[in-house]
Amino acid sequence: MRLQTKNQVAYLSALTLLFSYIESILPRTVPFFRLGLGNIALLMSFSLPPMPFMALCAVKAAASSMMAGTLFSPFFPVSLAQSIASGFFMYAVSRLNARLGGKLLSLYGISVLGSAISAVVQIICCSLYLGRGTFTLLGAMLIFNTASGIITAFFCGKIGNPSIKKSGTICAHLAATDGSSGRWRKNRHAQMVLAVALLLSAASVFFVRSIPVLVLALCLSLAAQKLCERRILVLPHLSLWVFVIAAALLAPEGKVIMKIGSIAVTQGALVSGIQKSLRLSAASALSQCAVVLRPPKDSLLALSLLYYRALSDTFRTSEGGIFRRIQKTLGTESDDGGTNHPATETL
Repeated sequence: MRLQTKNQVAYLSALTLLFSYIESILPRTVPFFRLGLGNIALLMSFSLPPMPFMALCAVKAAASSMMAGTLFSPFFPVSLAQSIASGFFMYAVSRLNARLGGKLLSLYGISVLGSAISAVVQIICCSLYLGRGTFTLLGAMLIFNTASGIITAFFCGKIGNPSIKKSGTICAHLAATDGSSGRWRKNRHAQMVLAVALLLSAASVFFVRSIPVLVLALCLSLAAQKLCERRILVLPHLSLWVFVIAAALLAPEGKVIMKIGSIAVTQGALVSGIQKSLRLSAASALSQCAVVLRPPKDSLLALSLLYYRALSDTFRTSEGGIFRRIQKTLGTESDDGGTNHPATETL
């Protein structure tokens, strides 16, 4: 990959992190519903060649999982699969749309298509572990993701095309002053050992069937998370448990314990749901420890995180409304306060 293309992919990957960060500070109207604003950067990137665009989709999943502390959990493969699948279909349709003179789909249509593909892939991946009961949630997810696709396209049109010149200058300064590369070379072997240990520990949890042992594994994982100075948030674990156990109960197995309306709560399904919940919670807690890892300094992932550091610092210090701050950060604001669409510096 050429250096200029690598910088573009890294910058766009950083944009996915920036938009995800912005989403996290916005009020949520629907609990547990994520808009997926990180996909805005994908909608800005259809001018990239095919392979760099797919690399962007992969780095987007890896970088966001690394920032969220889910890189060594089952959530990362799901995130990677849906990012690549939805990105592939959006890119293919956008290229076909360009050949047809834009008569096939608008940006809104392409965004909604990508969101729908993401929902389908996510349900398919989850069903491999949680069972066929997850397919009953597909309808609701498609409705939510359709709304998400529309909102994402709206934000993309509102923000305008980003310029990399200003951010590239900032990142060059950060690269010159950042001492993490030396620390990486010094601690490279220790970090590799930690990465392998986390991966093996998280994977081994899924071979345990005993609920008491799984409870112990979860407690040890949470203790490790605390030692790594990561906050333990109870709500994500509770929401995960509700989702997993509900999906398990939708596939009855064994003796009927009780009935909730038309849903029969069976012993086998309940035990299976508890086991799966404990495994996922333990793996997620262990994965939080991975935030202390640092990618190799010359990697695309490391460059993406460096760009994100520059962009997020600029966003936090900018003034004005949310769109104004984003436009200032990306260099898309014109002199009169409107949206600028640069011709020579766009990606």
